[in-house]
Amino acid sequence: MLEAAKADGDSRLWLFVAFGLNTAMRHAEILRVRYDQIDFTNRRIFIPDAKAGEREQPITPSLTKYLLEQRKADGESGDWVFPAVGKSARQPHRTSLAVPFRRAVIRAGLLPEKVTPHVMRHTAITRLVKAGVDLPTVQKISGHKTLSMVLRYAHIHGRHIDDAIALLDLGNQGPITPRLHAA
Repeated sequence: MLEAAKADGDSRLWLFVAFGLNTAMRHAEILRVRYDQIDFTNRRIFIPDAKAGEREQPITPSLTKYLLEQRKADGESGDWVFPAVGKSARQPHRTSLAVPFRRAVIRAGLLPEKVTPHVMRHTAITRLVKAGVDLPTVQKISGHKTLSMVLRYAHIHGRHIDDAIALLDLGNQGPITPRLHAA
């Protein structure tokens, strides 16, 4: 998906996709990021208007590198990571990247009716859970108010389930210790 986004005519689409897959942030949150909200040293973005209230969003080393490169290209006068395009824009920043995202989805050979910008959030959260990150930490990263919402986003199936159940296989763990089960 990232390669398809890089090939698009919208020069910021690849950065939007990198954001989505490296942070689990919401579409609108990504587009509202300003450079003065980014702490490059500690790899954090301050999000004042998140859905669940203000929060600090941790970011990956790769995304930090991409943002530093984009900041350098934009120069010190640029405020927004995703500035508005065109003189008739009502906002100082982009408000949607759905159309170029759809083009990249098609270029990547994916189904545009199934793969929307929000799917990147689901993907990032699922990747964290599959990597064994505990749910309270995933909740902190994703900015969800509740663990039940985190669970709605984590799509766990297939090999991950098979690997988990194998941990319970008594054939691999030796005998049950009677002492642990005595009253």
